[in-house]
Amino acid sequence: MQGHVRKSTQEDVDYLSTNLRREDTIEVLASHGNVKEALQIGFDESENCSTIIVSDTGEIAGIYGLARYDDTIGVPWLLTAPPIEKIWLPFLRQSRVWVEHMNNKYPILTNACDADYTKAINWLRFVGFTFIKKHDEWGVGKKPFLEFVRIRDV
Repeated sequence: MQGHVRKSTQEDVDYLSTNLRREDTIEVLASHGNVKEALQIGFDESENCSTIIVSDTGEIAGIYGLARYDDTIGVPWLLTAPPIEKIWLPFLRQSRVWVEHMNNKYPILTNACDADYTKAINWLRFVGFTFIKKHDEWGVGKKPFLEFVRIRDV
C-alpha cells in the first residue's frame, strides 16, 4: 500500500483528536494535557501542516508539521493514527526526505518525545535525530521525555 500527503484541514485536526494511536495519545496527554488543544496548536503554528493519507483507502494515517522557533531553529512534530501501519515503509522513506528538507531550511531541528515511546524513538533515530537529554519531568504530566536534535553540517 502507498500513502500520500496533502495540506491539513481543520477537519483533520478534529478527526485525529479522537483517533490517534494509543502511544501518541499518551505522549500528548503527558506533554500538553489535552489532545485537541495540542493538535490545534500544531496546526495553527506550523508553517506547513500536512496530513498523511493511505492512498488505497483514504484513511488518515497521521499529521505533521514544523513550527518556527527563530531563523535557525525549527520544531518538528508528528502524530499518527493506526492506519500508519498500513504504509509504514513508504512513510519511513518519505519522512527521511522531509526531515532533510526541513533541516536545510532550519539548521537546528529540536523537540522532545515520551521516553517510553520506543517506536517514536526508533523512528527519530532513523531520520537522523540525536537524543541529547532526558528530562525526568516534562510537560503537564511530569513524565520522562527525551530531548532530541538534528543539526545540519555547515
